[in-house]
Amino acid sequence: MAVTTIPVTTEMVLVMDNGIGASGQQLKKNRVYKYVKTTADSEDVFSVAQSLLGLQEKTNLSIQRNDSSEIEEE
Repeated sequence: MAVTTIPVTTEMVLVMDNGIGASGQQLKKNRVYKYVKTTADSEDVFSVAQSLLGLQEKTNLSIQRNDSSEIEEE
C-alpha cells in the first residue's frame, strides 16, 4: 500500500521565558505565528523569527516549527 503525505499547515512558535512559578518551575509563554507557507525553508523561518525576537521584551528559550500533514492512500 502506497501513501502520500500532503502538507496542510505550518506554524512558527517562539517559546519565551515567563519567569519562575510558585514551586520553582520555569514558566513559558508561546507566541504562535500561523499561516507560514508550508514550502518555506527552515532557514527562512528562523530568519523571520530572529527579526521578531528583536521586538519581544521577554527572553527567548527556543524557536519551533510545527508542520501538520495529511496522509492519504494513493
